[in-house]
Amino acid sequence: MNKVVRAFEIFWLIMCFVGIFMCVYSAIKRDNQDVFYFLAFSFVSGILYAIRRRQRKNLENSNK
Repeated sequence: MNKVVRAFEIFWLIMCFVGIFMCVYSAIKRDNQDVFYFLAFSFVSGILYAIRRRQRKNLENSNK
């Protein structure tokens, strides 16, 4: 179970970095309106990463 929680945590961290990359790419090469969508996506991914990390830490502490 801990591996699944860790995998979701890594997934959301990667999605956060992808969102940041796409935000920068969109600001340089594309329309500036797209920047806000990618920034919101990155923000939500970062929040979900933090939630998953807290859940994993709580799970590890409860198993000890």
